[in-house]
Amino acid sequence: MISLDWICGQCAFIYAFNKIKPAVIVDKLIEALVDVIVPGKGAGESNWFWRNLRSLERDSDRISKELDIRQELRNWDREFPFFHHELIVRYAA
Repeated sequence: MISLDWICGQCAFIYAFNKIKPAVIVDKLIEALVDVIVPGKGAGESNWFWRNLRSLERDSDRISKELDIRQELRNWDREFPFFHHELIVRYAA
């Protein structure tokens, strides 16, 4: 016989599973990973020209790394359709 505790547990899991927004979590994880991968300020920023040039380089590096990570996620989803990255995020959360 099915107990009330089991039913409440199943309902709580289903509610939590559907309440989680994996896209937001994945975006935050990618942002944190890009912050770690792409180096920050460095030497050669003594005047406004070099500061702006380094800022452009840093921003372009960040964008390219983010696109690479998102491409790897798409490749993962194609290669392992039964283990989609959003499902991993939902189960981990």
